[in-house]
Amino acid sequence: MGRRATTTALLLANAVAALRMTNALRTTISTRGGIDAPPDVRRRRLVGAALCAGGVALQPNSIARAANLPTSNGASGAARGTAKALAPILRLETAVAHAAAATARGDLAGSRAALDAVPAKEKDFKRLFDEFSVDVSYKQRYKDANAFVVYYSGGFDGAGRDSIEAEDPVEELQKSQYGFRNEAWAGVDDARAELAYLLGEPGEPTADLASMLARAKTALASYLALAPADLRRAAAQE
Repeated sequence: MGRRATTTALLLANAVAALRMTNALRTTISTRGGIDAPPDVRRRRLVGAALCAGGVALQPNSIARAANLPTSNGASGAARGTAKALAPILRLETAVAHAAAATARGDLAGSRAALDAVPAKEKDFKRLFDEFSVDVSYKQRYKDANAFVVYYSGGFDGAGRDSIEAEDPVEELQKSQYGFRNEAWAGVDDARAELAYLLGEPGEPTADLASMLARAKTALASYLALAPADLRRAAAQE
């Protein structure tokens, strides 16, 4: 068995228990937590987003639909499943944790400095995850490209064969990694917009910012929990 195959097998073995805990969180990835927020929170996010965009007011976060499959962001996957590829995600977790700690003690400048270590562009942020994550399988691409046929055939894949709609552990792991990646970005992006607003409005409560950072922390911790403990320890040494 090659090194990459061995690493994938370790990922799967570690992920079996963690996957049971992902369903509840994965149901949240299709929303960005905007339309159900109170009007003042939506207003702050709009102002913060405008500040982050250099003064150009954008639509506030309402509903951001997750694509069925990840879109290309330039990740090569050359070090997929290795400690080297996991290390940047550990550093993201540390940066978000520092931002949360600074917010808790009322140090918004410190929170901003911590978030400066996190990629500000969605594509760059998600590329870090996709360098490590399990790649999308041929089966997943087939189902996505032929959704109509798969649905109306009931997933028929030949006599005596399991339904093509039946998910295997690799597919489950990929979906979980993808979901936690998206959730982490949503929390960080909202937090950055909220922080921009708060820095311009001294004295405003920071509870929403703390909640957004906690959301990102939880997603990052859940993503990392899918990797074997020894791989996480090796990544911490990178």
